[in-house]
Amino acid sequence: MFNEDFYRYTVLSTPNVTYTRTRWYQQRKLSLLVVVLVSPVVLFFILYGVLFGFHRNIVYPKTSTKVNQESIQRALIYSRMYMSNKTVDSIPQFKIHKKLPVDKFKLVCYYTLPSDKNSLKIEDLDPHLCTHINAAFGKIVNNSLYLNDKQIEAVKSLVKLKEVNKDLKILISVGGAGNQDNGFPEMVYNHSNRKSFIKSVVYYVKNMNIDGVDLDWEFPNLDTNDNLQRVHFTQLLQEIRKNINKQTNPYLLTVAVASPITLITNCYDVAYMNDYVDFINMMSYDYHFYSKWTPFTGFNSPLYASDQEIFYFQTENVNYSANLWNHLGMDRSKIIVGLPTYGHTFKLVNVKNNGIYAPAIGYGRLGSLGFVDYFDVCKFLTMNQISPVFDMEVKSPYASKFYEWISFENTQSLTYKAEYIRDQQFGGAMVWSLNSDDYKLNCRIDGRENDKFPLIKSIKNALFAPR
Repeated sequence: MFNEDFYRYTVLSTPNVTYTRTRWYQQRKLSLLVVVLVSPVVLFFILYGVLFGFHRNIVYPKTSTKVNQESIQRALIYSRMYMSNKTVDSIPQFKIHKKLPVDKFKLVCYYTLPSDKNSLKIEDLDPHLCTHINAAFGKIVNNSLYLNDKQIEAVKSLVKLKEVNKDLKILISVGGAGNQDNGFPEMVYNHSNRKSFIKSVVYYVKNMNIDGVDLDWEFPNLDTNDNLQRVHFTQLLQEIRKNINKQTNPYLLTVAVASPITLITNCYDVAYMNDYVDFINMMSYDYHFYSKWTPFTGFNSPLYASDQEIFYFQTENVNYSANLWNHLGMDRSKIIVGLPTYGHTFKLVNVKNNGIYAPAIGYGRLGSLGFVDYFDVCKFLTMNQISPVFDMEVKSPYASKFYEWISFENTQSLTYKAEYIRDQQFGGAMVWSLNSDDYKLNCRIDGRENDKFPLIKSIKNALFAPR
């Protein structure tokens, strides 16, 4: 059966070597221990994801939102007012009072001058969309209004829109920064400095054919014990008004003002301002923004307070702020109510707790630093098939998915707010800003596929609707 070659192969013995059989797992004890310990953890997270949504993917559009530092500072200042020690003795309650008729409402639109190739271009603006366009922002340098060369060329192009719409007003907005390093404190300090500023304003009015100046100091008497800042600011307004009255062709004087009660009462001499300004642009947005003082969700620009809000929180809405300005001495016809075209994002602590005042631990991923433009909002909603919740009590929408929570405005909410301005006979609406509305035809959720600036147009349609 075997041939002789079979017997050639033998096992050679080696002295002093003992042969033992080794099991495969004996050389892998550490690896097995790791697997035994880690597997339950991995299985837990897989099971949790299946049950509670970790498997869901959120699609984020490439954001176009570009946040200016002044916007963040203002939002943080507003949020900090919750904890401010500059409180008022009591929260005013307003009585029904006579409303004076407004012959013509204003629609004031802020426009951030182009800074790069992705900015909203002047040639893309509709000269008939707004009654006033505020070019943002000029600076105060050496106590004088200052625009750099690029801004000067942009303003010149902006002024040419008046050739198409002769009723359009173009103003330069000065300041905008949400801190004291904006030139205002030094400029208002004495009569000589204020005189230099007024002289520079007159120069731009006459040489660039603009229609006036908008002062955006955020905010007089903020974080300082120098109450004279507020007094000096009022003196500036008075001196500008005297200069205007001397002009053959008077120019406009407007002021961008705060909306929280603590800022209004501490930063402005309202009754005196009423005598000097043509109107105020009330920044009635950023009422709720994520910060260490306000780590919870909330509406950016609610029209009314909700039933669940108490004490100070009852004042954080458009209706209260506008009536407070009127209550303190500003004519209703001079109160231009601010409406935003951008939203705020929050990162939820618990995906199951996603309503109003839900705990938050940071900004959402959408947009930039808690700010998001309207065209990014609607793209996000469409891409993820999210149906927003519209709160009829405050007349504002919000949306959430997984940890992302967004407060924003749409055509429905802004129509309600424009109707409120019209019915309550305030002077008109102010919009921050043209740059945040959908001018690229990216939005589809409101069924306006061929309509640029849908949010501002919804305000205009409601505000100027025949009655």
